[in-house]
Amino acid sequence: MARRSKSDTSSGRASGFIPLEYVEAYTFQAVDWCRSGEAEKAIASLGKALALDPESRPALLMRAGLWMGQGHPRKAIPDLSKALAVEGRHVAAYYVRVQAHQSLSHFRAAIADYSRVLRLDADHRDARVNRAVLHLYFRRYDRAIADFKQLGIPEPLIVTALAKWSGTIGLRTSS
Repeated sequence: MARRSKSDTSSGRASGFIPLEYVEAYTFQAVDWCRSGEAEKAIASLGKALALDPESRPALLMRAGLWMGQGHPRKAIPDLSKALAVEGRHVAAYYVRVQAHQSLSHFRAAIADYSRVLRLDADHRDARVNRAVLHLYFRRYDRAIADFKQLGIPEPLIVTALAKWSGTIGLRTSS
């Protein structure tokens, strides 16, 4: 099976083909390297796959996961963003990207990605809780309370939790 290259000549005809088998072979090779604990070699194999097909979502997602596992969230974000540009309804990719943003203290970007996750999966409990906590960090109490209410937490418990957190987030409660 072959995939047409996106590069066209001036005549409008395709200038070549990308052998999809090679992309898949490098991706499978990366899986083997991962199983043997060779993350760097897996990343190199995925780089070869992506050189042939820069929009290979499996290769992008796998390499992003490896970057995260290696402690390089800054390198994972572009791969995740590109994978999401190819297929924007991938909840797990948004969730990994939000973790990368949070590890880099990019909290506004994290809130945006949590919101995207929730647009795709309104019942994603972890995304809702984490977004509520980030809203508290930015002192957006009304938004945090709205998220907590969406989780089905009764208002008295929300108020009690906010009062407990008031020392760490600077919230003033009336006594």
